[in-house]
Amino acid sequence: MSQEQLDRIKGYVKVIDDAASDASANALLEYCINEVYDRVLLYLNDTTLDEALERVVARIVSGIFNQTTNSKSSTESDSAISSLSDNGQSVSFANEVKNYLATTEDNELFAGFSKLLARYRRINVVS
Repeated sequence: MSQEQLDRIKGYVKVIDDAASDASANALLEYCINEVYDRVLLYLNDTTLDEALERVVARIVSGIFNQTTNSKSSTESDSAISSLSDNGQSVSFANEVKNYLATTEDNELFAGFSKLLARYRRINVVS
């Protein structure tokens, strides 16, 4: 993702969600944008994000902020791992937002945007 694209998406999120405008949430905001960006690209089977989808990514990120940043402890930008399972291969982060992004399914994360994103999906051909 280019810095210009990150800045545009960050600007869209800040317009949608006042909590994202807080200076202490800047690192966490960038983390969420990058995580959602990567997951959208995987979902679309693509390597670049069309400029038309930047606002959709911003709305998804805003939804994550609305769900998880209600408490002050969730806006901390710590990245400590609180639990780790070996055979089950599960990792839980101390940060609520990072834990949510690591454990949620695409259908839940894209909550209502799946139909909108579906038309941009590329066919994955296996030969």
